[in-house]
Amino acid sequence: MSGNAGEKENLINKPILPTLLRLSWPLMAAQLFQLFYNLADTFWVGQLGPGPLAAISVSFPLLFIVISLAGGFAISGVTLVSQYTGADSSEMANRAAGQVIGFSVFISLLFSIAGLVWGRDLLILIGAGPDIIEDAWNYFRIITAGIPLIFIFFVFAAVLEGTGDTVTPMKIKVLCVVFNIALDPFLIFGWGFFPELGISGAAYATIISRLGGTIIGIYLMFRGMKGLHLGLVHFLPQWRIIKRIVRIGIPAAIGTSTLAVALTFMTSIVARFGSYPLAAFGVGNRILALIRMPSMGMGRGTAILVGLHLGADQPEQAGRTAWTGAGFILTVMFSVAMILFMAAPDLMGFFSDDPEVLRDGTNYLRIGGFAYMFLAVQQVLGGALEGAGKTAAKTFFLIFNLWIIQVPFSYIFSTVFEWGIDGVWLGILVAKVLGVTAIMSWFVKGTWKQKVIE
Repeated sequence: MSGNAGEKENLINKPILPTLLRLSWPLMAAQLFQLFYNLADTFWVGQLGPGPLAAISVSFPLLFIVISLAGGFAISGVTLVSQYTGADSSEMANRAAGQVIGFSVFISLLFSIAGLVWGRDLLILIGAGPDIIEDAWNYFRIITAGIPLIFIFFVFAAVLEGTGDTVTPMKIKVLCVVFNIALDPFLIFGWGFFPELGISGAAYATIISRLGGTIIGIYLMFRGMKGLHLGLVHFLPQWRIIKRIVRIGIPAAIGTSTLAVALTFMTSIVARFGSYPLAAFGVGNRILALIRMPSMGMGRGTAILVGLHLGADQPEQAGRTAWTGAGFILTVMFSVAMILFMAAPDLMGFFSDDPEVLRDGTNYLRIGGFAYMFLAVQQVLGGALEGAGKTAAKTFFLIFNLWIIQVPFSYIFSTVFEWGIDGVWLGILVAKVLGVTAIMSWFVKGTWKQKVIE
């Protein structure tokens, strides 16, 4: 893997900020195209009426749980592959990649089955009423059934990013997203010779496009064309590596699923105020996900570079990487929040012309823009913890943010204080401010700067 060794030298022996941007921009671009898909999906389904739109909104948190429980193990791939790459151990990087992929797919199968068995009852539990339950269940079960196929590509992208190659996963993701956006209206509305499937068509378009990415990912892995060169031997269980995957992956899976479960509770709180705030919450979340794109890209880029530095026994450089990324993203996200504050009514108006949805959604976007500015810093510092393999610490701060502050405060502000739906939005803002304060106070101690490989 001499090519990987050269790539590593180009990454760890260069100025930090340009290197972070080099790693992060393909991740941001991939996120941007993914979010374009989410917005396009919302737009097309929105043409079916507020009922299907609410059905997607209520389905999303549970889908997030099913995917994230397995997806947390992909973080093990970034951690182990980046640290082995930093240590110039090509065969161990291949082994780690094979073990992460095999183990993660097995886990995803289990959670996919669980989602299909209990999904309908859970949708009803979190607020899917008789008017939307059939649409919500149809959408949910189709996506859930396809998770094992989709997940192969997700994990492939993660382990390849661990080598420092963030461009190849971006290209494949963009290809899949463009195909997905193009296929959506044909399956939803029955254009041409396609059947009219309604909300189910949106789900099928997602599965078909992700399957294409899975096939490309498998081909590249086994041909050894992009950094990693895997064979069947790398997928045979190697318990020493699997133990590391579990040690890193379980806290990460708990963290990502905690986020998903908290979103489910937040959806349930919002649903108490009716279908209009619920629709505003769903549309607003998709727009806010767009502005999170820079912080998500910078967070993953920070994880990769921190892993490379720690693998190369450069802990001080790893620390400087984390703080450089955090400072840069804070500046960017403040500017984004100001733009969002002014553009919120127009953005919401693109998806719905209902006055109540427009009012509630505008308030959510304006408050959420500043909340996500603080969240962005926490995401970058959390990315550093992922690169170091300290997923338990990241999960602790995530739980503190969501369950100790956000969910209780949103409920208290909206219900006990009787501030209504705006109380939910204010609870989110308070949580993000206190959450970033907590992680920064601990982060400065520097005890996280230790690698997990031998």
